[in-house]
Amino acid sequence: MINLGENNMQNSFESVLNRLSLEQIDTYLYRWQGNNAGVVRIYGGQVIAQAYIAACATVDDDSAPHSLHAYFIRPGVLKQPVLYSVDPIRNGKSFHTRTVKAIQNNEVIFTMTMSFQKAEEGITHTVAMPDVPQPEDLKTEQELRKSNIDNIPKELQEIFLKEREYSIKWVEWNDVFDPKKMPPVRNIWLKPNGKIPGDSIFHHAFLSYVSDSGLLVPCMYPHGLSFMSPSLKMIASLDHAMWFQKRDFKWDDWILYSTDSPHTGGSRGLGRGTFFRRDGEIIASTIQEGLFRVKNS
Repeated sequence: MINLGENNMQNSFESVLNRLSLEQIDTYLYRWQGNNAGVVRIYGGQVIAQAYIAACATVDDDSAPHSLHAYFIRPGVLKQPVLYSVDPIRNGKSFHTRTVKAIQNNEVIFTMTMSFQKAEEGITHTVAMPDVPQPEDLKTEQELRKSNIDNIPKELQEIFLKEREYSIKWVEWNDVFDPKKMPPVRNIWLKPNGKIPGDSIFHHAFLSYVSDSGLLVPCMYPHGLSFMSPSLKMIASLDHAMWFQKRDFKWDDWILYSTDSPHTGGSRGLGRGTFFRRDGEIIASTIQEGLFRVKNS
């Protein structure tokens, strides 16, 4: 069993920690049988994070993940367990490679290739973090939603006002129930609603879990759309990639998730994101392509 200790499922944060605990049923085979995150289908961030945990369990401690590349193949069924089959396709002197398949009903729903590297010294540079207000100067997502509660249908208010597994402070707020046309840029500050135990592997896994949330949102900004827009027939993640720039990472403070969308077209949209520490150091980078289908007018 790969676990982080006992969790009593008291809140969303502890639910995420619980989902990072996988049962090992063979040398390279792992299983999750608990409650899945999601509404209609399994939340993609859960599958990314669990595949991450399974791959890390098969690699020596002196190597750390530096990248992952994943494809969402089929929707995950909410009320069924997920198997994670790891293929140790390469063990090199400096780099190791693992391929993970997530399986339900004997069908692959997700694949991910992950690369690990031993620590090395080399040239270093980083781009500047966006000049945005600090989190202490911004309202929380719950405060913003409460101030716009008249826009939220009564049957959805409990869902949209409940505490998440992490706190969000928006730099560019756009109400999903009354979206405005905006440039394809979104900056949000994020912090877990609890203390993540364990080493950097679990902190990066939690970051992987969060990375799938809203990465495609900037694709909709120029069109005045949100995932709640009646004219949006379908939105789905197609693939997801991450690069981990900070090897030793402990998520115990606010970090900035700066995202944008350089292009939409052909019913697809591209979202890019960078995670920054307060001091401007880059933690990780991510890219995702999504499917957007709009109803004919």
